[in-house]
Amino acid sequence: MNNFILECNNTILEVKRLLKENPEWISRYEKYAEKIDKNLDRIRTDKMLFREWAPLYLYMNINEAKGSLIFSLRYLGQDVANLKIRKDKILLSTTKFDTKNQRDFGCIIEVHDCEWRSKEAKNFRNHFSIYCKRTKKSGKGNEEHRIENLLITEFSKKKSIDKILWNIQPVKLAGISRFQMPTPLGASSIKNLKYCGPSGGGIDILTRIGTGKGVKLCVMEVKDENVIKEPPEKAILQGLAYATFIRELLRSEGGEAWWKLFGFKGDLQKRLDLFVTCVMPDTSCNDTTFANQIYEIETDRFHLNYIYFQEKDNRATDIVTSLKQCRLMSSEIITNSVI
Repeated sequence: MNNFILECNNTILEVKRLLKENPEWISRYEKYAEKIDKNLDRIRTDKMLFREWAPLYLYMNINEAKGSLIFSLRYLGQDVANLKIRKDKILLSTTKFDTKNQRDFGCIIEVHDCEWRSKEAKNFRNHFSIYCKRTKKSGKGNEEHRIENLLITEFSKKKSIDKILWNIQPVKLAGISRFQMPTPLGASSIKNLKYCGPSGGGIDILTRIGTGKGVKLCVMEVKDENVIKEPPEKAILQGLAYATFIRELLRSEGGEAWWKLFGFKGDLQKRLDLFVTCVMPDTSCNDTTFANQIYEIETDRFHLNYIYFQEKDNRATDIVTSLKQCRLMSSEIITNSVI
């Protein structure tokens, strides 16, 4: 068994150990699902009151979905404003983001609970309608969020005529709002996996891939660099940690509810096939050696894959991937049983 296979096995087992030793997450996520499910119709109704204006995109985190019902507006993956619906009025507010909006995007327009169709709100949207890069003062901290945003935008396309990768859609709350699925894990460093409770890291992009009855969940770990010191295998291990949590979540008491929140209409499958994919720029450091490896855990399986992409003008232009729209794997697959 080579070192990478051993690391994958150890990652899965370590996540299972951490989750077993800290079972508080089970009831917490079950309550999350219950509250979000009760709010789904309200989220859809609120969204019908306004139109999403690219390049500003709607996001909603779990706390907002189960409580405040406030939408976030993001530009290049960065929060720039909030949207809330009060008595059928759509209110836009930049209060929390004014300083960063000016620093990062040169936006001096401040909007404080103004109606979506107001002159102030329109001027704010117009500022971002003309593509502007981040200022030099903004630094590099949000680069991965920018890449996540451009990929989600590409994956969200409904028509295949200009879609680079077919049979893929991001998982969205109520089918309309982008969100980052939270986990109770700290997995930024696989050598130091930690249980972090409510403050754990989130999955970069959670998608549904394939067609018909063959649709599967895919956990994507996004990196803004593909270099020797940050190799694809490292991203795969991080994604595998998060995918292991998803597997444990779906097998927990609240699993059926989360299965439906992830967009599946039928019963939770008796055998889960979860895909784990590193998503990184296409460089000379591309690694394909782990593609289509399978790791078994009881009745379920993890499939390892890669996406390497090129971009131009903040749009994905080319993708190289081992994902095969969930078609049956070939006989060349390496199977490594964990349990």
